Amino acid sequence: MKMETDYDLCRSGIAELGLGFTENQHGQLEKYLSELTLWNPVYRLVNAEGRDIVIRHLLDSLAAVPILRSLLDESPAGSREVCDVGSGPGLPGIPLAIAMPDVRFTLIERMGRRADFLANALAACSLDGRVNVVQRDINEIRGKFPVVTFRAFHPLPDIIEPVSRLLDDGGTICAYKSREENVALELERITEMTKTGKSGSESGWKSKLISIHIPYLDAIRTLCLLSRA
Repeated sequence: MKMETDYDLCRSGIAELGLGFTENQHGQLEKYLSELTLWNPVYRLVNAEGRDIVIRHLLDSLAAVPILRSLLDESPAGSREVCDVGSGPGLPGIPLAIAMPDVRFTLIERMGRRADFLANALAACSLDGRVNVVQRDINEIRGKFPVVTFRAFHPLPDIIEPVSRLLDDGGTICAYKSREENVALELERITEMTKTGKSGSESGWKSKLISIHIPYLDAIRTLCLLSRA
């Protein structure tokens, strides 16, 4: 009897999400999982192992694919680029790049060891021609993107101003968050910051909260979409 591997679980989760991966995409994601599993004990990339890496990190990252595609399709800028801020081990950027081969990605990571891991992982997954790693602090980045995303990063009020500088006109921030009530508190703080001119938008921010389902995860996950009012 064949033993189920961690990537078998990933395959079934991807099917449940309805993403329609090709065998090439499965091969890329399986290679990324191998790299993440190999180097995690050395670099402490994620606080998980085995099935938890698949569910809490890979499938969690991939669950936003339909939303991100919609944001890019509706972007007035017309470019198909996504910036992953504070990418760390490449989450959500690398799984998203594998799932969306028609989109270019920029992964921003200021820590040298993690940036080195990202470069090696991209080469292993044959993504290094379409995904760019930038080893800099977010405050040093001058590019403009239609979509900026991040997960397991700082609270929104702490980074809304520097992140806002990365947005194209009409662009959207897509933040991976947990419970809606927790996000609501962060949004209240951003509203107060707007009154003092410190939120990165003189007219404030429009927000939309979307609950997303993660296969095999018994926890609530929320995407917080922010665009300038």
